[in-house]
Amino acid sequence: MFKLNRKNGVAYYTIPSFEATGLVKHGFSTREGGVSGGCYSSMNLRFNCDDSHENVLENYKIMANTFGMDYEKIVLSKQVHEDNIHTVTNCDAGNGIMFENKFKSADGLITDIKGIPLVTLYADCVPVFFLDKNIGVAALSHSGWRGTVKRIAEKTVEKMKKDYGSKPENILAAIGPSIQLCHFEVGDDVAEIFIKEFGDKTVLKYGERYHVSMQKAIFMQLTETGIPEENIDDCGICTYCNSELLFSHRKTNGKRGNLGAFIELI
Repeated sequence: MFKLNRKNGVAYYTIPSFEATGLVKHGFSTREGGVSGGCYSSMNLRFNCDDSHENVLENYKIMANTFGMDYEKIVLSKQVHEDNIHTVTNCDAGNGIMFENKFKSADGLITDIKGIPLVTLYADCVPVFFLDKNIGVAALSHSGWRGTVKRIAEKTVEKMKKDYGSKPENILAAIGPSIQLCHFEVGDDVAEIFIKEFGDKTVLKYGERYHVSMQKAIFMQLTETGIPEENIDDCGICTYCNSELLFSHRKTNGKRGNLGAFIELI
């Protein structure tokens, strides 16, 4: 289970298993505690929308302060619903915050460098957190339905294993707030893709319409890489059902801000 925290008016989730390691600062933002208004109220982390650039930057500063992170070293992803995972180095510190986002495609971020906050963004898609608690590797993956089918979560684990020597039994993973089976209605074509890739356990038909569980598909990917089930935390929190606290693209027909997944090795 994820834990809901409130600090100085900011509401955010943390992952108890990650906290227990003492190796990371981390969290997942909610709508509470920012300076934005209207449909972006109030902790909007989404650039390139009607919210002002100044408001969004201030919201990042608030979140960084809440987590005890260095705002100027934040590294933002570049999410295009692909399966590219960028290895973050010191040269990337400040990407998307202190200077224009230089990534062309980065739905996943990974690093073994301490002191650099990684951030990926959400409003229904699935955030996946990773931590190798033995050798100190942290990663985030943005897994929308396309990224889920492309197995970005699985590929993140494989990159941890190949590039850093991580062993699956030492990796903690957590599936964050996202649209759940109850409200993720899809067309027949998408349902067929999930059934072909992951089997019929990820798909349920309500009347004439199919619903998909991206979370089950991601859980399957993680266990197939060798991560023990007890190392995986699936929060079960639906962004659509909790749209007063969390941004949901589907619930608001796109009139929304972005939530953020944050992680930093310490």
